[in-house]
Parts: sequence; C-alpha cells; structure tokens
Amino acid sequence: MKNRFKQIFLKDILKELLANKVNLVFMLLALIISLTALNTIYSLGASAKKQVLDVLANLQFGKDAMLVIAGGGKIIGVTTTRTDTMKMKDVENIERLEFVKLVSPWVRGILEVSYEGFSEKMRIEGVTPSYSLANNWYTKEGRFFSEQDLKNMAKVCVLGAEVPQKIKAKQVIGKKIKIGGEYFEVIGILEPKPSFGHFRHDERILIPLTTAMRRVFNKDYLDAMKILFKENTDIELAKETIRGILRQNHNLYGIQPDDFRLITPDMAIERFTATTRILTVFLLAISVISLVISGVIIMNLMYANIEERAPVIALRLALGATPSNIIQHYLTMALIVALISGFIGWWLSLGLMQLISFFSPLKPLFSWATFFISLGFSMLTTIIFSLIPAYKATQIEPSILLKSL
Repeated sequence: MKNRFKQIFLKDILKELLANKVNLVFMLLALIISLTALNTIYSLGASAKKQVLDVLANLQFGKDAMLVIAGGGKIIGVTTTRTDTMKMKDVENIERLEFVKLVSPWVRGILEVSYEGFSEKMRIEGVTPSYSLANNWYTKEGRFFSEQDLKNMAKVCVLGAEVPQKIKAKQVIGKKIKIGGEYFEVIGILEPKPSFGHFRHDERILIPLTTAMRRVFNKDYLDAMKILFKENTDIELAKETIRGILRQNHNLYGIQPDDFRLITPDMAIERFTATTRILTVFLLAISVISLVISGVIIMNLMYANIEERAPVIALRLALGATPSNIIQHYLTMALIVALISGFIGWWLSLGLMQLISFFSPLKPLFSWATFFISLGFSMLTTIIFSLIPAYKATQIEPSILLKSL
C-alpha cells in the first residue's frame, strides 16, 4: 500500500506544480533572479582577478620578479618619505647579487607631446635596453634602444602601440615628435599589451634613461626598478638582502622607515584585487539576502498551496499516508523548483556576462564549481524554507474532509 502511495505522490508532484501556474512562476522567478545575480557577481570577481593575473604574466611580473619603487609608504598611494634617494649605485649593487638575473631601472613623468596638429600631455618613461627583456615587451616595428643610444644620450623614442593612432600618424618610424619642447626621432613601436581598468599600457612613450635623466627631467635619481631573479631563488631572502643594501646605501638605520617600497607579485595581486574583492563580497552578501527573501516567498507560496489542497492532503492521510510521505512529497516538489531555477539562473548569468563584456574589459568565465555551488544554494534554500510548510501539511486533520463536503 505504501509503495502505491509513493507512486501516486511522485506522479502528483508535477500535476500539483502545474495546477497553480501563477504560484509556480513566482517561485521560479524568486530563485532565478537571486541565482542570476549570485552567479554574475561571482563570475565578475573571478574575471577581474584573472585579468589582473594575465596582465602581470604578460608583463613578466611572475614569482621570480620584484618591483622597487622610490618613496616609502603603502604599496600604492602617497609616499611618506623622500623619493629622490634611489640612484644608479643601488642598481649596480643589486646587479652584483648572485641570484639576480637583471635589473631594469626607469624614471617617469608627464610631458607635453606634439606632432603636427596634435598636442597632449602623455606618460614618458626613461628606460634602459634591458626594459624589453624585463617586461617581455618588444617592438612590433622598428627597433628598441641600444647601449650606444644610452651612452650617447640619444634623442630617440619608442612609442606605445596606441600612440601612433592617438597622434594620427600612419607612418611614424623615422619621423620626429616633440617631447617636452625637444625633438625626438621615432625608432620603434611597441607591441600591444593588455590593460586593466583605466591604466593603459599602450599609451606611453619610452626614451633612453640617460636622455630622460639629463636632458628631459633633469634629475639624478630613479623612480623605480624591476628585478628579475634566477630560477629557484628564495624571494623572501632576496627581498631582505635587497632591503638591507638599499637601507645601507640610503643611510637608514634603526627605526628609520624605508624610503622605498619592495613589491612582489603577491602584493600586487592583493592590492589590485582588494577593491574588487570587497565589492564582490558586499554584492554577494546582498545576493544571499535576496536568496533568503526568495526562500521566504517560496515558503509563503507553499503555505498557500497547502491550504488550497488541504482536503486532498487530508484524504491521503486518511488513506494511510504517513507524515514522512507528505514531507517527502513537498520537499521533492521544492527540489524540482530548485533544479529548474538553478539551470535557468546559470544560463541567464552567462548571457548577462556576455552583455557586460561588450561594455567592459571583463570576460565571461565558465566554471563548473560556480554552477554546482549556485545549484547547491538553490536546493538548500528551497529545502530549508519548504520544511515548515511541509511539516504543517502533516498536521492537517482528516476531519477536514467532512467540512469540504
């Protein structure tokens, strides 16, 4: 008899769901909206982190690299110390370390750039020939600086990939552009590099380091240097060794703060993703709250459905159905709603991510882990909020049949 009741209950689930299509639609919508938001927000956060990692990898800022930036303080932000203490002596001392592969120093600034009818302030960087190898960044046209250019303080420049288009010059190799009032010959154009947010890697102009320091910026100190280590280098040990050299060269002793910042890839990733992570957590919290609200909506709709079908439930109980049969019936119904909502919410979130990718650099990411997590949230929510109505259904007295006649 019990097996017979189970068969009846299983067949009756879909019939009961479809009997009140309005309730079914609202239950599905409540979950679909929440799950779509949950999936989309999580995917945006994962996409942002992946893009940061891709940019760093593309610029050869992996586990065997380190940045040294002039001025003490936080990783990114206003410096709290002098910024004019990093010199070429520091570079030479660090280059002698046995675990160092190469050091690429640079200076930077914003200067007026003019070419024919174009005039705009742009990012100018003074670099050495090692810049290409240090950043895995080579020219797609022309050539890069040579040691001879560095020695002669040559007035030559290499343009970022987007600069020719920006200055509206189709054939710019060999032409001269004015940088800070001085004419420079264009000898190369860099290959394009991916950018993150508003930081455009391809909107910069490179000039020889010596030219930048003595002829353009008129300074004898560096703004930063990038260090590449040999394989299997202990980064923490290397970091402390370099810190010691810099402090000694800069006459810093005791509790005096560093007048430089040592940045490793892990620190850079943490800094770049911190804001995104905070925003993602905040939005995920809102999505979870929305999911709870969806559960409350489902619970109320289940209550309404049970009250409407009270005579049918009473008949089942009168014919021998147990409370566990009734609970099983409504929990199975809830799981069906959860599965349908989970799949629809997932596909909608993928579509939404595709739409977002048209208006932002973030790309949609497919992850089975995200799919099963969101599906699990959907199932957990419906089960938790369906238990109370399901239990109430078991408390219906068979005597209600007499009232319904």
